[in-house]
Amino acid sequence: MPYFSCLFALVGVYASLTQGAVTCPNTLAFYNPNLRTACYNATWFIVPVPKAAAESVVQPYKLITPPASDKTLFPEGLPAGTHPMVLSTGLQNDIRMSLLQIKEALFSGSIYVPYTDRLYDGKTPFNYGVRNYIGGLNGEDVRGLVPATVATLTGTTVYVASFIPENEAYARVAPDEFIAQVKRVLIPNDISGPEVKPEAFDLDFHTTSTPLYPDKTFHAFINQPIILTNGFCQRNTYYFNETFTAPASRSGNLTLYGPIAGDVPQALAGKYTKQGGYSANGEVVGYNPETCSVAAARLDPKALE
Repeated sequence: MPYFSCLFALVGVYASLTQGAVTCPNTLAFYNPNLRTACYNATWFIVPVPKAAAESVVQPYKLITPPASDKTLFPEGLPAGTHPMVLSTGLQNDIRMSLLQIKEALFSGSIYVPYTDRLYDGKTPFNYGVRNYIGGLNGEDVRGLVPATVATLTGTTVYVASFIPENEAYARVAPDEFIAQVKRVLIPNDISGPEVKPEAFDLDFHTTSTPLYPDKTFHAFINQPIILTNGFCQRNTYYFNETFTAPASRSGNLTLYGPIAGDVPQALAGKYTKQGGYSANGEVVGYNPETCSVAAARLDPKALE
């Protein structure tokens, strides 16, 4: 999930024309000239994890019980004693804000816990960001340094990362098998090596005609406002209603690497098999930080369709 609403003047200084192809256009910039907009070619996975594990990473907040009995969102329900976690990775294309346009696409990836009780009311869901990553295309990981720094200063902790493949949202390794990988960059060294890049997570997935979750479940999850570290919250509103959305239901295996070998909190580390995913081109409008009650009240119901 991308988060960055105040950084494009800085990013523009570092941006140059990418060799990677732009995969979807930004049709929302015209209607939102003073907000960050982009098209995000991404894959999301919903992963049920032990509830105690999710509780441990969202402290000091508590969890809200997801509506697992709602068959329009959870046709198979959720395993007992679990809470959903969401992983995403993909390419932000055609990034714009006011007169600025970032020619270079940027990778971003996230691990977050939806249905977090930011308002302490037991009913209004928010996304808690566990890990957020950003990086440049074609192995130029350090292009993520400026946006990561600015985003962290404005309320979203973001790490520079290396993404595989280097210029696509995911790589095809067989007729219907795709992979994607995210590594946090601790010590970059593109000239002589060595580099320190602990693993964050890997995805290995394929298309399925029997999805675990319908598209609207992913829309409901990723459109929950994000809890920032500065006391505010932020809406990143995703729309999936264009002819180029190209949604695809996925099934796959995910590996999250704990602190011994990687970058993910130990409570969430592990291998998760036969999980439900969703690939699509979603257009996103990133709003400025708001009080959390206002962010929740202004959620656009059209984004949930």
